[in-house]
Amino acid sequence: MRVLNYLFVFTLSLFMLSCSGSRLEIGETSGKSGINYSDSKDLWKKLKSENEDSYSYTVNSISWTGNGSRTHISVKDGTVIRREYTYYKQDRNEDGEPIEIAIESYIETGEEIGNNAEGFDPLLIDELYETCFSEYLNVNREENTIYFDTDENGIISNCGFVEKGCVDDCFIGFRISEFKWL
Repeated sequence: MRVLNYLFVFTLSLFMLSCSGSRLEIGETSGKSGINYSDSKDLWKKLKSENEDSYSYTVNSISWTGNGSRTHISVKDGTVIRREYTYYKQDRNEDGEPIEIAIESYIETGEEIGNNAEGFDPLLIDELYETCFSEYLNVNREENTIYFDTDENGIISNCGFVEKGCVDDCFIGFRISEFKWL
C-alpha cells in the first residue's frame, strides 16, 4: 500500500510538471538582467559563502498615492541582527524635487527583531529565494504577469506578480532597492 501511495505522488508530480503552460518552470523566469531564478540562486549560494553570509538589503514599497515604506535588514553570519523601518509620504520641495516626509519609524535589534507588525519581514536572502519560488513565481501565468529580476551581481532584486487587469497597487511580492555585503 505504501509503495502505491509513493507511486501515486510521483505520478501526480510528473503530471504537474508537464502542465507548464500555466505553471512556471523553475529556471525559466528572468528579467532585464537576463539571469534566471536557478542561476541566480546558485550564484547567491557561492557569493554568500565568499562573504561570510553577512549583508544588508532594503525593501521599498510605494503606493500610487505617494505613501511608502522602507525596511532595511542587516544580517551577520547568517542571522538577522537589525531591522529598520520607515513609513513616509512623498511630497515635493520648492524646486519640485521629490522628498520624503517620515510619518513613523522604528529600529529593532537583538530579541526585539520582528516585534513590530509594520515593515517587511526580517528574512534572510535564502528565505526570499524560497518565498519567491513558492509564493510568487509559481502562480498561474494565464491570470498573472510574473516578475523576477536580479541586480548587476546576479542577486535577486525583484520577485512577484500582478494579476492581469489590476490597475492600482497590484504588485504582490518584493523589490530590493539596495544590497550591500558587510
